[in-house]
Amino acid sequence: MRGVRSTSAAAALSVLALGLTAAGSAAAVRPETSGAHRAPLSIPTLSHWYHGSGTWQLGGHARILVWPNRRAMVRTGRQLAGDLRGEVGRTLPVVALRNGYRRGDIVLRRSDDLARRLGDEGYSFEVSRLVRITAQTMTGVFYGGRTLLQLLHQGSTIRQGFGLDSPRYPERGLMVDASRTTYSTPWVLREIHRLAALKLNVLHLHLTDDQRWAIASKSYPTIVAKHAFSRADIHRILRVAKRNHVMVIPELEMPGHMAAFLSRHPGMELKPAAVAGSSTSQQYLTDKLDITNPKALAAMRRILDEYLPLFPGAYWDMGCDEYLTPAEYAAFPQLATFATTHYGPGATPADVIHAFINSVDRIVRAHHKTLRIWSDQIGGTGVVPVNADVVAEWWSSVSPLGDTVTVSPSTLLNKGHQILNAGWYPNYYTDDLGPVAGRAKLPGVYTDWQVNQFDGQELKNGTVTSKQTVPANSPGLLGATLNIWGPLKESTEQTAAGIEPRLAVLAQKAWGSPLPAPTYAEFARDMRRVGLPH
Repeated sequence: MRGVRSTSAAAALSVLALGLTAAGSAAAVRPETSGAHRAPLSIPTLSHWYHGSGTWQLGGHARILVWPNRRAMVRTGRQLAGDLRGEVGRTLPVVALRNGYRRGDIVLRRSDDLARRLGDEGYSFEVSRLVRITAQTMTGVFYGGRTLLQLLHQGSTIRQGFGLDSPRYPERGLMVDASRTTYSTPWVLREIHRLAALKLNVLHLHLTDDQRWAIASKSYPTIVAKHAFSRADIHRILRVAKRNHVMVIPELEMPGHMAAFLSRHPGMELKPAAVAGSSTSQQYLTDKLDITNPKALAAMRRILDEYLPLFPGAYWDMGCDEYLTPAEYAAFPQLATFATTHYGPGATPADVIHAFINSVDRIVRAHHKTLRIWSDQIGGTGVVPVNADVVAEWWSSVSPLGDTVTVSPSTLLNKGHQILNAGWYPNYYTDDLGPVAGRAKLPGVYTDWQVNQFDGQELKNGTVTSKQTVPANSPGLLGATLNIWGPLKESTEQTAAGIEPRLAVLAQKAWGSPLPAPTYAEFARDMRRVGLPH
């Protein structure tokens, strides 16, 4: 294979070689950027760029050359060719790399040499007489293609140089509340393509809540809402997500937020000891599963056994937020009795909740997946701690319906949990709640917020509550997601338009490369230049 053309690019390789360490992380291989020139515009921007001389232009007879000539690489080449057709007005042929290059060609190449030190999503991007994208994985090759698409949207020429690109955080994406709002399968598929264009790699589907059970069920068909996702819908979503290197994380809420299930199965509901002055339990009063009831536990096992095989990804999310506040413990004395009987005299209802989480964790791990939960039911006495392998999605420092004061991000890390930043500020997209703003003001998010900054809420007066930070290089800090929570006073198409600039800001921040512009107003113009909705 041909070597790097420009002097600057050769220097970049020398710096990279000096940076290779036994750690093998993306951070370890990043050369200093002080001598680097401003990179060609993309969102997110290239992590590092070394400017060459001259320009590359897509040739009139240009091809996409792939190496090695294997099915996955050919498929990725054809996908890029199809996407490029919208930018250049023609379909480039995809051929195996055998007999050299033509000026203006595009080369997609897998290698365990240079690119293996850039991680699973990193790639190198060389622009000389041709464009060469090299990566260890097909994800890296695909992301290099996304960069090329944005550059060609700005014109048919690209200045020569050499780039190294890899994300700072491994999880970057979108959570969609499909319970309170009905989203069509085509809507979800469009969002997957938009995520991929920004190198966002997570689609978290919140499929059940009090309002709707939004996924078909063979085990409990009567709980399924109208216009729920069918199994065929889910398979289609998973196929498109895989092709676009987006990981789908399903969430089925338990043991709280289960009204959609319990309205059909009230015998499994957690009953308060007294209702309206009566000692008689009445029909369906809470959204809480009775996790001391063997029949309820068996039902949850049946649900998990049905859905876990449907989703091939590495994660399963059980939600587990807003089940009980400490002030509510007294209303459900059966939890306290169960706690002391099973876990000792110091145990509380919090330990019963934790034991339920751990029981689900065992089932999930038996399916070779990792469990995830929201972060507001992890506190308590510690008699039964939540298993450290459970990922905590941190969303607020205060929970009016869960732990009143939630466990801090730093404490979660110290306990061994990996954490995701799903904090209300700036990662919520919802309607205002009293004095709390439902959507953060993007200019401040763009210039000031970082993924390692965990905040509570932004008040309408602009005050951000409860700022907490963890070290930006914490190994357990997975990244961040934008979270759509319904019901919203707008159409789903308005929601799609509303989240696009927020996803672009999140993509830039979570990728961790230099900002392309000093202000959000200039960044919004850059979004238009690279072909993103704004």
